[in-house]
Amino acid sequence: MITYVTVLMLIACIQIADSFGSNHVVFTIVSQSEPYHASVARRLKQDIQGQVLQIEKQQPTVHITHEDFPVPGAWTIIPLLRPLVTKYKGSDVRWVFFMEPHTAVRCAKLFEALAAADKQKDIMWIGYPLSDDEPTIIHHFTFYEHLEEDGGFVYPHFANGFAMRIELMDRLLYQIEKDKLMLEADFSIDPAFELARLVYGQKNNPGPLLTPDLSFCVVSGDNCATYPRQFDICGSPIPEDTIYFAVKTWSGFHTTRARVVKKTWGRHVTHLQFFSDIDDPELPATDVGVPNTKTGHCLKTLTILKKVVKRIEKMPHIKWIFLADDDTILGVQRLCEVLSCYRGGSDVTVLGERYGYGYGKRETAAKGYDYITGGGGTVLSAGAARRLRACACGAAAAPDDMALGACAAHRLNVTLTHSPLFHQARPQDYAREVLARDRPVSFHRHSSPEPLRVYATWFQHDDLAVQRKKNRDEL
Repeated sequence: MITYVTVLMLIACIQIADSFGSNHVVFTIVSQSEPYHASVARRLKQDIQGQVLQIEKQQPTVHITHEDFPVPGAWTIIPLLRPLVTKYKGSDVRWVFFMEPHTAVRCAKLFEALAAADKQKDIMWIGYPLSDDEPTIIHHFTFYEHLEEDGGFVYPHFANGFAMRIELMDRLLYQIEKDKLMLEADFSIDPAFELARLVYGQKNNPGPLLTPDLSFCVVSGDNCATYPRQFDICGSPIPEDTIYFAVKTWSGFHTTRARVVKKTWGRHVTHLQFFSDIDDPELPATDVGVPNTKTGHCLKTLTILKKVVKRIEKMPHIKWIFLADDDTILGVQRLCEVLSCYRGGSDVTVLGERYGYGYGKRETAAKGYDYITGGGGTVLSAGAARRLRACACGAAAAPDDMALGACAAHRLNVTLTHSPLFHQARPQDYAREVLARDRPVSFHRHSSPEPLRVYATWFQHDDLAVQRKKNRDEL
């Protein structure tokens, strides 16, 4: 005989079976081994664990990728598919939530969003959608016209985090390993865009579009499951005069690009030196003895690095070197704030905007490497500069940033550190939401809008404020 109590128990069991909780999701923090970034990732892991323990009285599964899945190119997401699918396929896990260490997560709200998505079997991944108004260099000038009728090419805002069903990850992995699906480009720039490109890649049979979710927010709000946190300032900004600024140029740009540097951010630095193909005491520029090449500049950059290292041997107060192109547009004060979180001097730190090479194809993935793209500027601790001066060029005109990255990875075992505050391209090449998350450090290229305006819009206020304070202190 079935009693009323038995019916209630059966209903409760069904509700438990249909409910969504931490056992159905794996949190994956896409992290870096550099001490500051690793500490931010660990704090986020502890925060998630604490929230879930309070909600469910149990520990969630939270991975820090550089500790749990130390595979080359893990930041591009695609190399993480195999270890995650292998570990969790066939278990209770239905979703993997990928996030940055600076993603803020409210677990109760996130579980609500995932529970709602989980009930709709056609929803395969969710997040905050970004889109490009036109093809851009940072996205390989790619534009998918065949997706326009379905709402266009959208990709997740990685700073918000995004969630994928295990079955979609398994499907992608199967297609990759059967050589039916792979990235077209050798370069990895924006992992969220390139993952979407992989999902949508087959024109005749594109994968499921990202489902927008309003609880994935650009700024914090009461109903937000996630939002991007701003980057820390770890104490006072470092003194500007502990940085040696080395600008790579050539004689054809002395009266144009180099003059823009001097009119903008160059006015606010103590140690500024241009390195060129001729001497020019007015800039000042030093002849590095290497003929100019139209592309690559590997030999020129390595020669500059060696000369700067030799100079700073007599300048023990210099802790950092900033290598810039002559069309790098920089916020000096913002750079000094950011560097407060990193170890300079004799420690080995290389910082900037990270690109990857070789991760997108199965035959080259194991030999892939990261490099700091030079246009947004490369920051080296004095110790890192001493290590990297041992690198060599395959050819004088080889790409300098890639040659240093390959040397750091395969010869010197030096890990590069990524900061999304450095930018290889112009402001208009990035989605508004990407730039809105925090104050940038740099942009690159002189074009429309012209560089004086870019500097005035993004950096001048902070640099002038510091300069005025410096002038008052000197009175």
